[in-house]
Amino acid sequence: MAALDLLRESGLSGAGINNVIAKSGAPKGSLYHYFPRGKVELVTTALRYAERDLVEGLRTAFGNHTTVGAKIRAFFRTKAAGMKANGFTQGCPVAAVTVDLDSGEAEIAQVCAGIFDACRDAVAEGLREVPARERRAVADLILATLEGAMILVRAQASPRPLRDVADALAAALDARFAHATPNQRARMTMTRRRNEKERAPRHRKGEGA
Repeated sequence: MAALDLLRESGLSGAGINNVIAKSGAPKGSLYHYFPRGKVELVTTALRYAERDLVEGLRTAFGNHTTVGAKIRAFFRTKAAGMKANGFTQGCPVAAVTVDLDSGEAEIAQVCAGIFDACRDAVAEGLREVPARERRAVADLILATLEGAMILVRAQASPRPLRDVADALAAALDARFAHATPNQRARMTMTRRRNEKERAPRHRKGEGA
């Protein structure tokens, strides 16, 4: 899909109707026939198309029975190889569009937010060794690290940032979660809840809520 390639390369600003026509060779009338609302409809359709592959890829990568660290290393290295294969010219289309948004593009922003939520949930489903209450936060950490490293890969034209952060994040998460027994995970959860309660603001006697 020409629009999706342009989003990966240049974000929202690079996916104008004329750019899509030039890249795809499609007649302008044909493009407006399928996307009568113009650029917004074209971009949201392309993002929804990307969502399917992104979520499926994450479910596959994090759905196996290896440690969370092994899953991270494998997935990040696959991303690094893919970016190297395309000459470091393409990144995540959802991230590229998100950083390109302004206040007048709420519909596209909502689509991007929904895709990130779906990606986070796909990762969280596979984090079996992580306590259930922490899975969404750990999944967000993994995705945020991935997206940041992909930007560095493009800037440096090298796969090294993805490989390096994969090793660092994998080691940290395995050290915390991979060898924890169910009882240890339960104790970690109890400790975290106690710490959260201690950090919560307390009202003095006689003060209103």
